[in-house]
Amino acid sequence: MVRKRYLYIAAAAVIGLLALAVGCSNNVFTGTSETNSPPEVWLSSGPVEGDTTDYQVHFYWGGWDPDGEIDFFEFIVVDGDPIGFDPADTTGMDKWFRTVSYDSVIRVSADENPRPFEENDLYTKYDKTHTFFIRGVDMQGERSEVVLRSFTAWTLAPFVQITHPEGTVRTYSNVITFRWEGRDPIDSPSNYQIPDSIRILWSQVINHAGIYDPTFNIILDLNENPEYYEPLWGLWIYYRAEGDSGTSTILGDDEILELNLSHIFAVQAKDEAGAVTAVFKKNQNVRQFLVSPMQGPLLMITEPFLGGFKFLGADLNPIQVELPPGIELNFCWSADASSYGGEIRSYRYGWDIQQLDDPSQWAVAPSPFIKCAAPKTWYSGIHTIYVEAADNGGKITLGRVQIEVVPFSMERTLLWVDDWALGNAILPNMMLPDEETHDNFWTDICSKDPKFIASRDIYDCRDHNNVPPEMKVVGKYQNIIWTYGNSQEGALQDVIMFTPESLIGESSTILINYLSLFLLRGGHLWTSGRSDLASGGLALTFVLAPQFPATFKYDMTPNQADTSGVNCMGHRDYCISVVDKVIGTFRTGSEMPARRRDQDALRNCVIDAEDLITMQYPGLPLDLTLSEDVTQPGMFFDPRINGFYYVEAYDPAYWVETSGIRQQKCFHPMYRMSARSTRSPLDYTTVAVWIDKYSGVVPEGAGSPAAAARSVHFGLPLWFFRHTAVDSIAEVVFEEWGLTGE
Repeated sequence: MVRKRYLYIAAAAVIGLLALAVGCSNNVFTGTSETNSPPEVWLSSGPVEGDTTDYQVHFYWGGWDPDGEIDFFEFIVVDGDPIGFDPADTTGMDKWFRTVSYDSVIRVSADENPRPFEENDLYTKYDKTHTFFIRGVDMQGERSEVVLRSFTAWTLAPFVQITHPEGTVRTYSNVITFRWEGRDPIDSPSNYQIPDSIRILWSQVINHAGIYDPTFNIILDLNENPEYYEPLWGLWIYYRAEGDSGTSTILGDDEILELNLSHIFAVQAKDEAGAVTAVFKKNQNVRQFLVSPMQGPLLMITEPFLGGFKFLGADLNPIQVELPPGIELNFCWSADASSYGGEIRSYRYGWDIQQLDDPSQWAVAPSPFIKCAAPKTWYSGIHTIYVEAADNGGKITLGRVQIEVVPFSMERTLLWVDDWALGNAILPNMMLPDEETHDNFWTDICSKDPKFIASRDIYDCRDHNNVPPEMKVVGKYQNIIWTYGNSQEGALQDVIMFTPESLIGESSTILINYLSLFLLRGGHLWTSGRSDLASGGLALTFVLAPQFPATFKYDMTPNQADTSGVNCMGHRDYCISVVDKVIGTFRTGSEMPARRRDQDALRNCVIDAEDLITMQYPGLPLDLTLSEDVTQPGMFFDPRINGFYYVEAYDPAYWVETSGIRQQKCFHPMYRMSARSTRSPLDYTTVAVWIDKYSGVVPEGAGSPAAAARSVHFGLPLWFFRHTAVDSIAEVVFEEWGLTGE
């Protein structure tokens, strides 16, 4: 962009101009001539005499010649009013601009009389008085009398906001990248453009005696005595200069910033009219900071199945995780040094490095563009990935994730994880079963597998202080049934809770969801349980109890920009996008229908007659009805009084369609609920799904099965339903898993 220049045009004093118009003819005609009359000129539009206007002024004029034609016009703008301008500015024909046009937009300066802007104290108001002169010249060179107009131009000085380093920390490294954004108000702070140019100032905090004094209020002094700091300012730089030099700078690359001393950095902007920033405010266009040694950039390493880890500095112990054999790992990373003013210069990574200062042991050379490792699969042993992030000041953070490959023999057929502690009290109204009744129900189902041994293949979480089974225990089995209650003290939460990237803590390990790894390894899973209120079921995935309906992609955190929830178990492995409840904390808003338990409660379940996978299993009962013992008169879930509400529902149509959520192609409903009222937004919403994501996978080195089959998930506890129907479902699932024969 070509710089806009100010138009300073010379003019003569009024009396001198009048004489010049008569005595300075450039007549080129020869021979006998009659007396030539001078042309006449007038201003047809422009600011009123003495008015205050913008620094861009549009003048219109007209003129005529009584005995000929006007050849051209001459005009000039000078500083001051008709009495106060300098006559020297108007001396000489070279000071006048020639034009054949009848109008012109003139930009003038407004760089005097600075004062606070009455509407916003961040801005300074400037003005300056000017006088515009114009005359006409006819074909014989005769000049008209001069027409003039005085006016005062005003402008608001531009303002600068330092945007980097971000945050509130004011302890920076010895190499600091500063960035800023400038605003040049056109006629008000809300209507702005970019400034013309900027300049910067930096210094230790020194007083007027030239002595370092961290207690000296240097920002206040910069506002009150700006002339004292003029020698410290750099040259004016065009705001759109190449290399972003008009919007950023690096201190410490060529300068020496002394450690443990307080410094000041300021940015000043100038507009087209010459007005400059005159207000300096802490944390806006001025930063006062301490230069201090830093640990290094903040490094975050993520892996879709292992989660994420944060590191700071080079002396941290490695994060240790367990992993089944044969899992392809895809590590990626990013680092941030902006909190202390640094910028990331490079990354590099390597596996099982013995000598960190040996470049040959790293997988790649340092580069700012390498942010992911090549896929890696391990089948045994202990292996460590090293990731290094270096900033532009030479500071390094080293992240290490140590992986122990746990054998997955999968020699046993079926494990039941009992994660619903009920106690032995018998509730006559059938609100809950007692522990023995519930245990017998699922033990009978598991016993359909001829190789199931109850004394060996049941893991009761209550007997292990609600701690989930270790991965090495899970790795012994081909199939798992995991039943759960709605208590947040259950073990399932410790396995499936997902930590989004924006909430990953520094130097802390994220609990590994080994059920996802189990599925990826070719294992089969059946999950089912109580899912009312905010607890139980897939809602345990959320770090904070969500409002329902809740989407894994957008509602995992209050930070809507963090969509890493797509890597959680419910979304990635179960292919569910939205979780809803019969009872819970619901959203409010015009887009939400009325949520009432008397309408939303479940009456019964019906098979999804359209899903192509579900229709492959004719042995599934067409409906899943609550047992007569649970629904007879006087019982807690008597449908005439209460309705069944231990239910979690998935991808409800009313919310998927309203929110424009794209349902995943791998989402396969098995059963849908019939609500107590067809007016319920949950009526015909999915409550049981097939887990088809890994069916057909043939893991390398797997013991058994040779290929993964489909898994299932029920968002309700099956004990409350007709046991004959549940038996039929179990027979279909076990046949799919290959458990029905010897």
